[in-house]
Amino acid sequence: MSPRCLAGAALAPAFVSFAAAEEPAEMPDIAAAMLEAAAESGEAAEIAAVAKALKAVFPDYADAVDASTQTRIAALAPEGETEEAEPEPAGGGLLAVKPWKGKISASAVMSSGNSENAAVGVLVDAARTAGDFKHNIKAYFDYGESDNVTSQKRWGAAYKLDYNFGERTYAYGRLAYDEDDFSGFDYRLFAGAGLGHYFAKSDEFSWKIEGGPGYRYSPIDDTRELDNQFALYAASELDWLIREGVTFEQDFNTTWTSPTTSFQSITALTTEVWDGVSTGISFEYRYETDPPLGREKTDTIARASLIYGF
Repeated sequence: MSPRCLAGAALAPAFVSFAAAEEPAEMPDIAAAMLEAAAESGEAAEIAAVAKALKAVFPDYADAVDASTQTRIAALAPEGETEEAEPEPAGGGLLAVKPWKGKISASAVMSSGNSENAAVGVLVDAARTAGDFKHNIKAYFDYGESDNVTSQKRWGAAYKLDYNFGERTYAYGRLAYDEDDFSGFDYRLFAGAGLGHYFAKSDEFSWKIEGGPGYRYSPIDDTRELDNQFALYAASELDWLIREGVTFEQDFNTTWTSPTTSFQSITALTTEVWDGVSTGISFEYRYETDPPLGREKTDTIARASLIYGF
């Protein structure tokens, strides 16, 4: 045999091996049938689970199993979507069972204005999305004593239901109750509805404004006079993830009525110290244009908080 033929004979096995590597060996019929049955379920997770089991049983056909699996999963996704698209959860109506997300915080509080003292406080702020609806709840309680005499007692709760028209615009209904023993009002009850819009909405930065008409009911402590008025409510909420674990928040709201207008601003900075647990500082400013007789117009509240996120 000539040298050229010998060289060709020596290279032939390598060429055949290279060609075999280019095209995965055809998988056994039973493996193909199992993948086909998994694909009929319409669930990418089920196809992937069957493929993993097949590669453990038929390791020599792993490449063929992978190629067939990718083709079948890609065929499930609607045109223009990636194979990672998740199916819409079932039961996405108003009463759909979904987990709540939010925070619970315990705080040391320093106040000035109608209450000038140190106190402790707790706060709950949580939301749950169910389809086009979003439930929002907030509740707080601050309490302080000086020489065995209550020097601060402030608490309240609010519930708001949002209905999303689209990605950024929503309608809402809101009900809020506030009670402050040193504000001059026995309590304040507000009910209203309106529209809101996100001007920015991402994991790193969001800003929304909402507002609309309502009704505020405010019995006055000393005179028992009822201050019940048509009201206008507006609020702004800004959240900025400065860097991983560090968040800045700026919330502002105002409630206008003919006799008096209330303003509230809360500025907060939180830092995550370990998974789900953060520390934070915040400053709250409250202003009443025409408070009851003998009461201060301005209240300030500084907080140092330990926060648990869920």
